[in-house]
Amino acid sequence: MTGIINEVIGSKYDIITKLGEGGSGIVYLAKRLNTNERYAIKTISTDDANSLKLLERETQTLKRLNHSSIVRFIENGYEQRHNLVYLVLEYLDGQNIKGYFDKGVDLKTKIDLFMQILDAVSHAHSKEVIHRDIKPDNIMVVESSEQPSAKVLDFGIAIITTTLLTNTIRSYHTPLFAAPEQIQLKGVSRDSDIYSLGMTFLYLLSNNEVRNEFREECNKEILYNSALADLKVVSELSNSLIEVLKRATDELRENRPKIDEIRKALGDLKEDLSEKLNVVFSLTPTLKNEISVLNKYDGQSLRIKRDVESKLRSNSDVIHIIKSPIQKEPSKLTVEIGVETQSYTYWGFIKLEKPNEIVLYKENSFVNTQHLERLFENGVVVKIDPVVEVGGYPRRGDDLSDLINQILQKEQQVNNEIEANKGVDATFSRWQSVIETEKEIINKRKQSFAYTKAEYNREKQLLIITLKNPISLEEFENITSPPLPVTISVKKQTPPYRESQWSVGDIIDGERSKNGELLESLYISIGDFCNPDIFESLLESGKIETDFKVQESEIDRRRKALREIRYGDSENAALCKVISEPANLQPVEPLIINDREFFNKKLDSSQKNTVCKALATEDIFLIQGPPGTGKTSVITEIVLQILSRYRDDKILISSQSNIAVDNVLTKLSNIKINEKDIKILRIGKEEKIEDRARQFEIEKAIINWQEFIRTKSLTHWQEYENQHNEILLGVKKISEIESVKSMSQQLRHMAELITRAVNRLNSDLVISSVSTSSQQAADNACEIIYEKLLLEEKILNTVKDYVKKFGIEYPEQKLLSQWIDEEYRRLQTVLGDNNQNYEKFLKLRNLKDEWNNRLKRKQIDLVPIFLDGVNVVGATCLGIANLKNLKFDWVIVDEAGRSTAPETFVPMTRGKKIILVGDHKQLPPIIDRELQERVLREQDIEKRVLETSLFEYLYEKLPKANKITLNYQYRMHPDIGTLVSNLFYQEEKVSSERVDVNDKQHLLNQFEKNIYWISTSDVPIEKSKEKAIGTSRSNRYEADIIKAILDKIQQNCESSNLLKEVGVIAAYASQISTLEAAIASKDKNIWKNLNIEIHTVDAFQGGECDIIIYDLVRSNKEKVLGFTSDDRRLNVALSRAKQLLIIVGNDVMAYEGKIPNKRPNPFKPLIEYIDTNPKSCARVVSSEFMM
Repeated sequence: MTGIINEVIGSKYDIITKLGEGGSGIVYLAKRLNTNERYAIKTISTDDANSLKLLERETQTLKRLNHSSIVRFIENGYEQRHNLVYLVLEYLDGQNIKGYFDKGVDLKTKIDLFMQILDAVSHAHSKEVIHRDIKPDNIMVVESSEQPSAKVLDFGIAIITTTLLTNTIRSYHTPLFAAPEQIQLKGVSRDSDIYSLGMTFLYLLSNNEVRNEFREECNKEILYNSALADLKVVSELSNSLIEVLKRATDELRENRPKIDEIRKALGDLKEDLSEKLNVVFSLTPTLKNEISVLNKYDGQSLRIKRDVESKLRSNSDVIHIIKSPIQKEPSKLTVEIGVETQSYTYWGFIKLEKPNEIVLYKENSFVNTQHLERLFENGVVVKIDPVVEVGGYPRRGDDLSDLINQILQKEQQVNNEIEANKGVDATFSRWQSVIETEKEIINKRKQSFAYTKAEYNREKQLLIITLKNPISLEEFENITSPPLPVTISVKKQTPPYRESQWSVGDIIDGERSKNGELLESLYISIGDFCNPDIFESLLESGKIETDFKVQESEIDRRRKALREIRYGDSENAALCKVISEPANLQPVEPLIINDREFFNKKLDSSQKNTVCKALATEDIFLIQGPPGTGKTSVITEIVLQILSRYRDDKILISSQSNIAVDNVLTKLSNIKINEKDIKILRIGKEEKIEDRARQFEIEKAIINWQEFIRTKSLTHWQEYENQHNEILLGVKKISEIESVKSMSQQLRHMAELITRAVNRLNSDLVISSVSTSSQQAADNACEIIYEKLLLEEKILNTVKDYVKKFGIEYPEQKLLSQWIDEEYRRLQTVLGDNNQNYEKFLKLRNLKDEWNNRLKRKQIDLVPIFLDGVNVVGATCLGIANLKNLKFDWVIVDEAGRSTAPETFVPMTRGKKIILVGDHKQLPPIIDRELQERVLREQDIEKRVLETSLFEYLYEKLPKANKITLNYQYRMHPDIGTLVSNLFYQEEKVSSERVDVNDKQHLLNQFEKNIYWISTSDVPIEKSKEKAIGTSRSNRYEADIIKAILDKIQQNCESSNLLKEVGVIAAYASQISTLEAAIASKDKNIWKNLNIEIHTVDAFQGGECDIIIYDLVRSNKEKVLGFTSDDRRLNVALSRAKQLLIIVGNDVMAYEGKIPNKRPNPFKPLIEYIDTNPKSCARVVSSEFMM
């Protein structure tokens, strides 16, 4: 593999030189293309199975860890050209810790490094990772201008304690530093790492001569005595540290200390080693008098002096000192001094010209806790030897110039952090406040109604509730628009007979009082989820309550995700900084991918460039996908490239929409990577998952997985049987038997029969002195034995192949192997030339038993094993929260422009690298109307700002290199595509040059062009005006016009033998029923050649049809356009058409319409475009269709 020097690995790493080579591979120094960033790349040939397993384990372990003292994982991948896998790590320009210590390092620095190592191991343990091979060779020290830092390396044999196969790993360790239980193969735990830490620290605290003696004699007392003798010279606390390290290296793991105990012993010793600063504290007369009066010292200077000194020394001579916000004179630095054991502080100042004392002028008693915490967190920690002067001749203390500099530097550091946090707070506080407002609205909407009677209509699946107090029509509207789920009072029929509220269904209707002004009873539609036992437990009188558990759960998920991103607790801790300072994100350098490496050979240059850039992201990358530009194809290609390059990476496909998720998963389902199927899992409610994607639901996926195992097993056995049938039959012909001893409990009786039947043995001659019946019995016995083993071989060979394919090992293998060897020796003379066959049988038998036991478990027990091998998971943004512990290397969020920022945060918290795909120029997130009004009223946030998705927020601020727009559309006829591009994508310039024009011809002779506006302004406004239905609108005249247009299209298609898909898009939901009544879209007697779908704009995003008819609906004298004036909604409506686009509405009103918030009117440029492009567009009056 040395041949890869000067080559590019992973399309972005230029291999510079070899750093080292070991039994498990080669480590190279590499430089990232177009940058000066250097990395260490560990490579292993795919032919080395054991080393591959170690590298895979190291990769999975490092992915879980994110700590400054653990070598940082960058990525891993597979390089097909050289048949190798690789692991990219941060490059450490340092040296082994033993070599660093041997250069001569002071004890305080050693302790600092030990504490860093402890922090690293503690972090690993918190992530359920046990290192298993902590030793000096696996710790590196990197020197910097500030202080040396320790890095813990080589997690190749670490174990993850939460996996099912914790005890299956072979015995890898270094005996000098390994715990006794490791050496004796009794299993490892966190305590095993504690032992190795103790041995490592003791070893490093000793000199070379002592280390050599220890290596020869393996006596820990040598290290104890040496370390204690050296440490005693510098500190009296050395005994405490050595005692803790002795306990850490105790043979019994229960006697070993926790990491915190070792850390405390090191911290105490470090503090004791710190040099004390000789500080003179002078008291002003005023302060002296205050202390005297407060404590009744009667002005006695000695008592005042002792009072102040005792307080300053009360925390082992350690004080915290910070610059005061009140600076009285430029020649003095005013400071505040605190001691952690005290609840008060001192104010004082240091003269800048003569910085040899601190003058105390005020003692602050009863300081609030928050102020003290800020002082202790932000102050400079100083160990002092205080000298308090209360009058008399002043003593000279140490020069405090360095202390002044430290105080000022600390203040600058704190101010920088505050300034940085201001941006973070400003970014996240708005999203946080909106979430809290949502919660308040939910709480306000909760209602409870007492009832006096409950009747269950089984036939209609209705529960009829008679209310104790009738409710108003307004109250009824609030709980039925939309219908709200409710709970009802029940009493358990079994102990403890408690009353509770159970979910039952939605309120759908009610029965009015005689005057029609109140509702006296409510009709509840029984939900599919309703527990059938509920009706036997209903209370005769009780209450129903509106049920907002689902909404509250969703709010909690968004709130939790926002908090994790905000405070760096997400899988990628850097996301907080990326989101609060997107302009500062490191520009992405695209990968180099040859055309032959793309799976989809039809990708255009824009799509290929997008894939190359997205794969190179380290944190977050945005892909804008205008209508028809093939974003699903791009997402599919990205997933395939990831799985081919980084074979162990896990990918989450998420979206606000179930359909978007299912589209990607379905595209992936029939593709193989390296001749293997992609293992896909879909999370979500079955009824919301597309039929074609239900095969990926977890229950079905596990069943399919089991069936896959069974099928493979039968196939492998059949192949084996065909190859070895002749050999296995030959076993029956054995003619010389020395002895047959028991092979198992079931065969013991038969073995005894054979032994009695054979009287004499001769290794060279055929048995001649045994009776025919005895010979026959022996032959029959052997035949039965071998047939049994043959059957077990049939089962077990499959298990062996499966185990090999999935890399599963078992802890009992060593013991089983010993037992097998004994049986082999007993049977070797029996088997003659067929010994190898029997050895296989016996080994496989035991593997079979173990594996069969596992397969007999319930499916739920197989879930963790199944999840471990899943490549791709699909879930909605909020749905992924159902799998709490699943983490991903990549998170791809489709339609990210339609989800709010907190909603997008939910999947983002799970991944290291984030790719957001969307289009902020199409439909925005849907915001509850009451939330819009509350937030505008209370927080002065307009609807347009509230609708700003995270995608749009980042797209406007990210560097150009970290985002891209797909700029070739394939859906629309070029005339329609050009219209959409000119109106909505002037900067991006979405081209239609690659569209096959012949494929996009509508071939309707009654429509010569591809874009029409059918104007209703030719009739009086009274005829074409809209009708208000609550906050919605309908327009009967426009529905009739559309019916007439469809009639003409149907006639045209019928005469020309054409079939067309037609989408009728209404701007308002209330118009849907009006259109259905006018058109009867599903009546195939009318629409023989048309497949007609009628939907709102929201329901149509992501869809497409041959012909689109957009119904504007709005037509009024006031020229109010309402939300139809939203350019994003208009974009979606116009861009669904593949061949023919027809707009129906009052063009005059649309052109002159009033737009809220002074936003531009999108209909003006639309109508002007139509008028200035007569070759492709036309405006026609409605009366032409109503003739």
